[in-house]
Amino acid sequence: MKHGLILGKFYPPHKGHLHLVREAKKQCEDLTVLVCSLNQEIIPGALRFEWMKELLPNQNINVIWVKDENPQFPEDHPHFWQIWKQTIESHSPYPIHSLFTSENYGDPLASVLGCKHIPIDIGRNKIPISATKIRESPLKYWEYIPEPIRPYFVKKIVLTGSESVGKTTLAKKLAELFQTNWIPEFARDYLEKKPSPMEESDFLPIAKGHLLSEVETTKTSNGLLFLDTDLLTTKVYLERYYNSEIPWLTERALGLRYDASLFLDIDIPWERDKLRDLGEERGEMKIRFLKAMEDAKRDYFLVKGNFLEREKLAIEFVNQIKDQPINPLSFTKEQINLRMIE
Repeated sequence: MKHGLILGKFYPPHKGHLHLVREAKKQCEDLTVLVCSLNQEIIPGALRFEWMKELLPNQNINVIWVKDENPQFPEDHPHFWQIWKQTIESHSPYPIHSLFTSENYGDPLASVLGCKHIPIDIGRNKIPISATKIRESPLKYWEYIPEPIRPYFVKKIVLTGSESVGKTTLAKKLAELFQTNWIPEFARDYLEKKPSPMEESDFLPIAKGHLLSEVETTKTSNGLLFLDTDLLTTKVYLERYYNSEIPWLTERALGLRYDASLFLDIDIPWERDKLRDLGEERGEMKIRFLKAMEDAKRDYFLVKGNFLEREKLAIEFVNQIKDQPINPLSFTKEQINLRMIE
């Protein structure tokens, strides 16, 4: 039986990795993929291991998680190659016939393992990407991130503020300009369809509906996602109308993290509609929202001026967010669990 081996960090997995696996599988009956991780890395090894299992469902591909805290470069340890030989052989289910890599370490490692090295696209000419590039600028290299794991790399930007400050208008415009999705205020659609007036019992289904909408819309977003309000807003209105609290909502309103927040000021005229009734409390509501942002430990970018000025400020800000590296919080168990809808 021809048994091939691939090893790497897959930090994160990208389409170059998938190309390597496809080409390797053509040349061996069974293939083992070792996902090697270190505790210090900001995308947990457990998550990368799950990603690789999802991306490689072939029953003849063994995806194995390697947790050994091994040295990363030959100069790090005098017995570097022997340490890795022991790790690889102890994790490999079969004797290794061929080692497949897109790296220069392939030849010396194959020599240590006593197997053949088959290089695949060493020059990265076919798929010019690296995991480092994706970590440093995921949106710039969006096309190289496999579709199933893209939701973890979407940068979410929340628009927050009092009634009638242009959140919906701006969210729509930004989504159009950046060719991606936006999430409407779930409460508005929910209450417009409700035959009876708003009640305190409406707030939990509104909160869950909004969060579910965020999770689902993230799956098809093009690197960015704009949220017309979020659960922090729901919490503020629950306190304002009913002086009440829902633990499920409070935990998520204060705990969920986003890549950025745009806070829209009250310096444009208030416009009445059937769901707005706090026109005389705009100053007070602004204070409530700012206090909520402080409680949730969220930084924000203040957007003010007329509609064109707001749009210009927001676009400049979003362009800065686009260039930022991956957000470590996006990969934590806490944030993943907070976005689960029971």
